[in-house]
Amino acid sequence: MAFFTRLLFTILGMAFATLFAVGVLFWLALYVAFACVRWLLTGQKPQVLMMWQQIQAMRKGMQSGQGARWSRGAHTSDGRWHEEQGHTQRWDAKSDVVEDAVVREIQDKR
Repeated sequence: MAFFTRLLFTILGMAFATLFAVGVLFWLALYVAFACVRWLLTGQKPQVLMMWQQIQAMRKGMQSGQGARWSRGAHTSDGRWHEEQGHTQRWDAKSDVVEDAVVREIQDKR
C-alpha cells in the first residue's frame, strides 16, 4: 500500500511541476509578445534587452582587459556606452560650476 501512495504522490508532484513549467513558459511568451508590440508602437526597448546589452558590454570590457572601467561610463538612449563613442566623463573641479543660476531675494511679509 505504501508503494502505491508513494507512486501516486510522485505522479501528482510531477504533474504539478509540469503544469507549473508550462504556465511559466506561457506567461513568458505572453510577456515577450507584449514587449515586442510595445517596442514597435512606442520605440521603448524592453528592460530585458537593455539589461542583456549591459551584460554584453561588461563582458566585452572584461575580455579586452579594461577591468572595472565599464562602471564609469554612462549609457545613451540606445544602450551603448559613452566611452565607446569617444565621450569620456570629466572628473575635474570645473564640471561642478553652475553657470546659469537665478538669485532672488525673498522678503518676509510679517
